Amino acid sequence: MGKPFRDLGEVSGDSCQVSNQDSPPNIPTARKRLQVNASKMKANAVLLHSCDVTSGTPGCYRQAVCVGSALNVSAK
Repeated sequence: MGKPFRDLGEVSGDSCQVSNQDSPPNIPTARKRLQVNASKMKANAVLLHSCDVTSGTPGCYRQAVCVGSALNVSAK
């Protein structure tokens, strides 16, 4: 049986590689930042939608971005 939850909205986290000399963007870091940002929204769970590595983001040579839904799951 599932627990009731409230969707608090979309949340994201990222990891930026500033130049091609820097270490590559890191999906686990982006996922951790997603969780930190969700907790700032008073979420106690995250439903991960996707993680992608992209290029062309202003200020980043390459960027890892994770997007998901911040959830508040009831204890009942």
